[in-house]
Amino acid sequence: MIRSLPFASIALGSALLALALAPRTAAAQALPQSEGVHLGGFVFRPSAELRIRGEFRRYPVDTGGDVYSSNAVLAEGFGGALPPLLDTGNVVKTQWFFAQRARLGLAVDRGPVTGVLTLQDARLWGSDDAIFVGAGEPSLPETAPYEAYVDVHTRSGRRAFVRLGRQRIEWGDGRLIGADDETLTARSLDGVRAGVQLGNVDLEAMAVLLAAPGGAPPEVAGTRKPISAGTGTQLYGLNALWRVAPLLHLEATALARIAREPRPTWLTPGDTVVLDARISGDRRGFRYAIEGAYELGRVATFTADRPLGAFAAAARAALETSLPARLTFSARGAYATGDDGALEEGETQRRFDPILPDAQDNHGPMGLYAWSNVIEAGGGVRASPLDAMTVAAGYTFVGLASPGGRWVTARLLPVGAASDNESRALGHEIDVSLAFQPWEPLRFALGYGLFIFGDGAQAIFRKANRAHDDGRPADLQQWAFLQTTLSAP
Repeated sequence: MIRSLPFASIALGSALLALALAPRTAAAQALPQSEGVHLGGFVFRPSAELRIRGEFRRYPVDTGGDVYSSNAVLAEGFGGALPPLLDTGNVVKTQWFFAQRARLGLAVDRGPVTGVLTLQDARLWGSDDAIFVGAGEPSLPETAPYEAYVDVHTRSGRRAFVRLGRQRIEWGDGRLIGADDETLTARSLDGVRAGVQLGNVDLEAMAVLLAAPGGAPPEVAGTRKPISAGTGTQLYGLNALWRVAPLLHLEATALARIAREPRPTWLTPGDTVVLDARISGDRRGFRYAIEGAYELGRVATFTADRPLGAFAAAARAALETSLPARLTFSARGAYATGDDGALEEGETQRRFDPILPDAQDNHGPMGLYAWSNVIEAGGGVRASPLDAMTVAAGYTFVGLASPGGRWVTARLLPVGAASDNESRALGHEIDVSLAFQPWEPLRFALGYGLFIFGDGAQAIFRKANRAHDDGRPADLQQWAFLQTTLSAP
């Protein structure tokens, strides 16, 4: 049932509009981050954002049919490539929802210290019974701090900082660690992060708490009995970026995820290490990035620990021409190893786990596949006929690196697997979008996507009980969205 907006959201929208209409310096342009309201030795910088988004999907791939007890990428049931089966629901033919995300924040500067608190309220109306939570996403409705941290930094000379608390973290293209801002709630992490700039080299380290240590009651653990106390789950990372030249940036990243009980359903016990290298550049309208990652470690199973050895690579490039409307052409491709179905005891797991990626920025706006057991090749074109308007269109072929392995969505939700599948073709994605920003604080966006399912996708649908009553799976998925964002400053 559609419910009315809560009073807090209405109040936030009123406050946001007041901020947006407030007088600004420099011909109504947004204040730089260093400016704000000065009071004594403090500088106050308020912010607000209200986003309303509607989505429609016809034949969604990750709802209905088989429902699994875990959506962890590396989780597996006894004798199978998928997590244990929890339930089997009806086939979902139509999914729609309206989502509201409101933020109200305040940053306070005092010399080399900055404190930030951003409250977020996220709610969902519509087919919410068919919306499943992805990796690192809170359940809806949710009212909680999106950001709450203290940052100690240098004010001049060599840049250095230490940041403690809940914060937004994104490294590189966000393929392994992303802010995931396009999703319903976005992602922020609880931890400590420190960085220093040494000439043309930026060094950064982080330690994040993904699941707190202690015990877990049955309603949290999803089990019949409480889970005994454990050390929880931590994520550690090191990142180094060397800016050699505008067209040559060298970046290296190391991540280590240590997962123990208690844990949420999007994690499975084990030790996962990722070593990643990235080359990128941006000059005179040409941008590119080439990235490769190797994953190793061990994964807990019903018997013995399973060794992990997986690989992934990706590349993208875009060229903004001097043609009218700033016509821009882009191309991208990606590959990530997958599993071959059920594995023998002690056999190495080859399914790549992208840890905490952005859900849409790298693998298409429909969010139907991730950097795991995938072959991707596509391109697009973008133009700005008006300064306030951008139109874009794209095409992508999507396949399975291992036909018998698991299909995972961009939010790392398992679609299914078919061990007898011999086709690599998941399908073809075609999408178009339009963004219009008539006023700096106000932005409209809409889009449409079409995914034509291949033989590989249809084989997985049959195994996952997502076929129609006559046993025939859907031929395509349609997706559309409409979004309005009002922000200040």
